[in-house]
Amino acid sequence: MWKRNLCASLAAASMVVVGVERAKADDAAALLGGALLGGIIVNEMNKNKTRRTTVRRTGVSSTQREENRQVQVALNYFGYNVGYADGVLGRNSRTGIRRYQADMGYGVDGYLDPHETSFLLGSHQRAMASAHMAPYAQIVATQGHPGLLRTYRNEQLGIATPGTQMQPQMATAPTPAPMPAPVQTQPEPVTARADTSGSNLPQFNFAPAERSIRDHCDQVSVNTAANGGLRTAASITDAGFALNEQFCLARTQAMSDSARIEASIPNMTREQIEAQCDGLAQAIEPQLQGIESLQAGQVMAKTKAFLESSGQPMAQLVSGGKVCLGAGYRADNARVALASAVLLTSAGQGGYGEMVSHQLREGFGTLSAAPQQAASWMQVAMTAVANGQTVLGQNQGRAQVLQAASGGALPVFGTANE
Repeated sequence: MWKRNLCASLAAASMVVVGVERAKADDAAALLGGALLGGIIVNEMNKNKTRRTTVRRTGVSSTQREENRQVQVALNYFGYNVGYADGVLGRNSRTGIRRYQADMGYGVDGYLDPHETSFLLGSHQRAMASAHMAPYAQIVATQGHPGLLRTYRNEQLGIATPGTQMQPQMATAPTPAPMPAPVQTQPEPVTARADTSGSNLPQFNFAPAERSIRDHCDQVSVNTAANGGLRTAASITDAGFALNEQFCLARTQAMSDSARIEASIPNMTREQIEAQCDGLAQAIEPQLQGIESLQAGQVMAKTKAFLESSGQPMAQLVSGGKVCLGAGYRADNARVALASAVLLTSAGQGGYGEMVSHQLREGFGTLSAAPQQAASWMQVAMTAVANGQTVLGQNQGRAQVLQAASGGALPVFGTANE
């Protein structure tokens, strides 16, 4: 019944098909136009760059334009020069945003998510009030305003700034006035005390707080910088941390790939795209059941069967999966990212098994961490890389790190094409 309902919604969505202009042959699979059926996403290319810019600009409300102007002012203040603050985030603003994101260790795509916007604007307001005070004035004098922003970022991550711990000043307590003699009263009857052992307190089973991939990668970025750069296959001392570095690198690439494809969808906002990607996750959810205890091949087999039963072109499904993988990471929605990575791997893009592996290993978007199952997904990814089917920047260096950090029991690599 659910398959019949799904097919009905697919057929209804298939009526939303529009014309497409192909940009390059090697981008055809990623930029296929028309409807990605099943309520997943409509991926439409615009034929005219001028029209695309016009649509973007006219869709900005006065409130959003004012926030954009504040963003531009803050970027200029912290040294990411974007020019005149006019409230229109054009090419210069996107470049400044990318520089800001790179400095802060965020995903670099030129678009601010709510967390990145809040931190930037909050830091600007804080700087207006405290940049002239010690020790921040010294930081500005020696490192400039970008150094001040990095200091705020470090403090947010729990790294104290020397000189900011102020000792509380003890005030002299006044001499207490003499207290009047207590009035003698008859003791009141003693009543039985309530049970304070805790046995009668309410007992609730709260769901564990979902971990944030964004926060995880922010911390990895700080540690990488402190350790002098990324681990290579020859310099691995902590395999888990080396894998986390590769996870966060691939996450950044996934967001970049998604942003590139999203640029071909001028009639949909990011919120609309993310809502469509929530639909993708719901469609794939039955295939994810038990992923913590199943091997990669089992999950891929039932997911592939589901995709084939939709009757839709696999290239279209892959295109939507790429959009939603990056959108999931950008929105810090681990379950959407996991569903998208499983879709892509099952649709023949084996290299995306790396992302499933990382999330299973760390327990992102899953009921629990599953290192053994994670290994089976990494095997799928590395087999694809060994066959030259690379995604997410899986060059020879990255593949060697993944192989060494995973225990070395992975395929021997030839020359892989990026």
